[in-house]
Amino acid sequence: MKDQVKEFTRKYRFLIAILAVAFLKQLLVVGLPIFALPDAACDDQLFKNWAFSMARMDWTGAYNAYTFMKEPGFSFFLAVCYRLHLPYIFTLTLGYSIASMIFATALNKIFSSRVFIFIIYIIILFHPVAFSLYVLQRVYRSGLGMILTLMFFGVFLHMYFSILEEKQWKFVAWSILSGLTLGYLWVSKNDTIWLLPFTIVVCIVMFGILLVRRRSLTNIIYYICLTFPFLGIFLFSYTVEFCNTHWYGYPNVEYYGAAMDDLTHIKQENSTDKISLSRKQLRELYKISPTLAKAKETLELAFDENAKFDTDPEDGEVEDGWLGWALLYGFANSGIYQSCETANDFYRNIHNELQTAFADGRLEKVKVTTAQNYYIDTPQHRKKLMECIKGTIKYMISFQEAYARVFSSGKKNAGVEEFEQLTRNSAVYDNQKHDYAITGWILFPEYHRKDLEIYVEDKAGKQYKKLNFIKSMDVYQKLQGTKYETEDAKHCRFQVEWNAEEYKGKEDISWYLAAYKDGELLDRVFIQLEDIETNIFGKGCIDAYICKKENDRVIAAGEITVKRLDVITYFYQLMGRPFFWMGIISYVILTIVVILELRKKKFEQLNAWLVATGLGLSIIVFSAGIAVVHLTQCPAISEMYLSAAYAILLGAELISILKILELIGNYYVGLHKH
Repeated sequence: MKDQVKEFTRKYRFLIAILAVAFLKQLLVVGLPIFALPDAACDDQLFKNWAFSMARMDWTGAYNAYTFMKEPGFSFFLAVCYRLHLPYIFTLTLGYSIASMIFATALNKIFSSRVFIFIIYIIILFHPVAFSLYVLQRVYRSGLGMILTLMFFGVFLHMYFSILEEKQWKFVAWSILSGLTLGYLWVSKNDTIWLLPFTIVVCIVMFGILLVRRRSLTNIIYYICLTFPFLGIFLFSYTVEFCNTHWYGYPNVEYYGAAMDDLTHIKQENSTDKISLSRKQLRELYKISPTLAKAKETLELAFDENAKFDTDPEDGEVEDGWLGWALLYGFANSGIYQSCETANDFYRNIHNELQTAFADGRLEKVKVTTAQNYYIDTPQHRKKLMECIKGTIKYMISFQEAYARVFSSGKKNAGVEEFEQLTRNSAVYDNQKHDYAITGWILFPEYHRKDLEIYVEDKAGKQYKKLNFIKSMDVYQKLQGTKYETEDAKHCRFQVEWNAEEYKGKEDISWYLAAYKDGELLDRVFIQLEDIETNIFGKGCIDAYICKKENDRVIAAGEITVKRLDVITYFYQLMGRPFFWMGIISYVILTIVVILELRKKKFEQLNAWLVATGLGLSIIVFSAGIAVVHLTQCPAISEMYLSAAYAILLGAELISILKILELIGNYYVGLHKH
């Protein structure tokens, strides 16, 4: 038995080592809290709502202004995790470990020893962006996008290196996986186009290899497989369109794009690179477009709100990074999104009215060239773009801001509570002065609220705090037309905190809301995190229940986790820049080696150079895209937007460095033999 264990360990030691390190990574992130942003209506909150709808098999839920505004792939991931009871942080970390395995093992063909593969795997696996606040902890699509991007590169390289293997099924399997990965990524993030140059070039190279090595018609399956990455994009995109059409009758709002293009391409005085529609111009448009003027009140409020978030909150203008959302929010609150038809009619009318104004000369439309779109139309812009690309790469190699944190999601409320339920991870809340707190709403329709006194009680009937009520028009509107419709619904929300020294340290305490009239108990309702309804008296909902002890426990566990992760972050920040320049120098040396080999018609290092070059060029394309967004729309140089590129940049650096080390090692071994 002992010999069998030794033999098994020897045979599978590489796999055992990879799995052991992945298990260590899972342990390292235990205790990290999630970071929820329920106020991000167009981002985190939207994905959360869609996820709950998908979990109920209701696609993205009821139709509204945001129905077609984002890709639904991330919400689908959240819904699957929720239904399978998989914690969010655990699942993302596991997914990233698998992606790292696939990527590292794809490089088997360019290194002579698995030691190099293992080094690549470890360095990519533990890079700190993979567990940072805005990538792993925030319930947003950056973490999933990072995993799918790394996985696609790994799968695609496996596909490339298996093209000449005798076992045809390997090439077919990897090509199918490449289509699934790229297709799913395409409907999960809207900036995936940067992967296409790499994909197209490698497919062309593989096509050339097939023409030389596999000309037989019996190998036609290989040629078909080259289309799978692009077929994956089509199939996933078509599936989303099909679901949209099935649930809402249309795949999108047809005239939305045309109307937005008109609104954001009007010639105006004192225009800037980041402000396509000024407040002054918007107010002039109300006179030109009667349809737009109908939404004047809500548009002005939306612009006031979104102006606070851009790089110059004091100027009252809305930069392009927030302009689309400001317009959409203003239109949504004007009541046009009753259905796809009403929304489309609204945008069609705006488009027609503005087109008429363009035609008769009241407005002049700005024609934007391709060079302007990519910020290369003037020498000054090109200079700024190059500086911004350099700044993007410098930001990545320094691992700036790549920290895990114990960060508060604000006061405990229904929105944060729902994120906790969805992800099955705990969030951190603002410091609580009292031992316990609840927020929610409650009604007793058969009685007037002014006749009642409602208290928080324990199981024994001891009263702790009397409820005071605030405005709740949202509840009033929700209950209209139901048996619970009452004027009291306009003031039925409450938030109450209390202390209970005798229950400190105890778990699973039963708290109740008790209604009294003239000192007589009418009803008691058990507090739980779901709708509460009694047969006779009341209707209500507890949005959030917080125990200070539990929040303190989450904070303490999170701080322990962050401290151990900070050690890893510090190492990467210390070595990031030197490592990058080592990679550049190694790449230059590798290029020279490849050129010398090619002159001798040798190709031993060519694949390593091609992969490093492909990954490096992909990073440049990605950095250029981020730089354009940063210069024309909104601040985009952050670990959240750049998360997908860190591992790819590390991969390019590592291939070059380790390849040169391998060549040096082989040279000295050769000298020793001689």
